[in-house]
Amino acid sequence: MEDGFSSEEVSEILSRYDLGTITSVRGYQRGSSRAPKALIESDQGEYLLKRRAPGRDDPTRIKFEHTVHRELSKAGYPVAEIIASRRSQSTAIRGSHGIYELFRFVRSSRCHGTTTELLSCGAALSDFHGILNDFEYPMPYKAGFHGASRIERHMEKYSKALSRRSRRVCSEIIDCYTQAAESVDSLGWSKWSTTIVHGDWHPGNVLFGDQANVRVVLDFDNVRREPRIVDIASGILHFGRYVTALHKGEGSTWPVELHEPSVKSFARGYASHATQSPVATELAALPALMVEAIALETIPSLLREGRFGEHPVNEFLPVVLHSLKNMLSNSGRLIATLQTILG
Repeated sequence: MEDGFSSEEVSEILSRYDLGTITSVRGYQRGSSRAPKALIESDQGEYLLKRRAPGRDDPTRIKFEHTVHRELSKAGYPVAEIIASRRSQSTAIRGSHGIYELFRFVRSSRCHGTTTELLSCGAALSDFHGILNDFEYPMPYKAGFHGASRIERHMEKYSKALSRRSRRVCSEIIDCYTQAAESVDSLGWSKWSTTIVHGDWHPGNVLFGDQANVRVVLDFDNVRREPRIVDIASGILHFGRYVTALHKGEGSTWPVELHEPSVKSFARGYASHATQSPVATELAALPALMVEAIALETIPSLLREGRFGEHPVNEFLPVVLHSLKNMLSNSGRLIATLQTILG
């Protein structure tokens, strides 16, 4: 088969599970291509096989993620069941090409941008934080997007190959990122209370059912302990820009432009289930955190690959810079809106 798996590889892994009679195996092209997936159909149901991406296959880290997953599942939170292997009852197994996980496949759909979905999305994030607020378990280190040094390292390594104009744009992007990171620190990052955060709350990981409710939350590769405002910033950024693209009828979420009614609905949903609200300084830091997230999600891969999707690096760098500057210039209005709802 295609999409990153060989037939022999899939057969080897599936032979270690009790899945009944398998009727279909096909590639499943969602998420990162570095973590190939296959949709399995059998007389016992549908399953999703995933090979962990290189660098995300540390057994200690996976054990922590699965422990978080079990804690949520025990509380009735909408997660996909992780299937245990037949003999060892392990939820992560090692094969000839890496480490694998098998999930029960949950039929669901992406956000359509409705108010009900955005309210449900915010409430689901709030529930996630509430369930895990007192969760204690030895946690391997996992870097987030605040104060990350990866951007500077990639700039040093790859920027010499860029045009002079693009190097100037890169320098401005670094200035925006540094300004944002320093702002977050000055507002009290190190003093804010923490919980377990999802770390990647975006439309590909939060899927919906027929009643516009959150049907399943996916991808625990980035769970870590940080201030909850990190997830709130991520959710507002990614769902806000996603709904803007839906309304424009475009496939791209660039340049970043937040759909204000969706931002408000998401925030109201979070507030409706929150047992602990963000403090004023956390809300004041939210636009700066979004600037950090935008820069970190694009710049390392853009410089490394020399393009972002269909866009060459020299063409796309100004789009990133425009988005960062626009976020910073409109931060006052966004903060005021969120303080009214979440403060």
